Amino acid sequence: MHKKDTKTSQALRGLALGVALLGLAGCYPPSALEMDYGNAVRNNVAQQVVNPRAGFNPKPAVGLPPQAAEGEMDKYNKTFKEEPKPMGKQLETQMKSQ
Repeated sequence: MHKKDTKTSQALRGLALGVALLGLAGCYPPSALEMDYGNAVRNNVAQQVVNPRAGFNPKPAVGLPPQAAEGEMDKYNKTFKEEPKPMGKQLETQMKSQ
């Protein structure tokens, strides 16, 4: 029985040590990398915004003239009607040209 008690006490000591180490890891101050984390993404998103105060402008956004918009939509819709080109022939042509 003495061996069983020793194994149990060793397991409890190991568990207590693990909990203490995890607790100390939670108190560790953030590194310089963590303080800067995500700034690149936020910066890229901010650079893509043309007018950050656009939501406060009561005037509607100006779009294309109706005739130009219709022409562009026709071109866009035609791209879905074309049959896709077979890949095998494209690859053969590319390999022959190299």
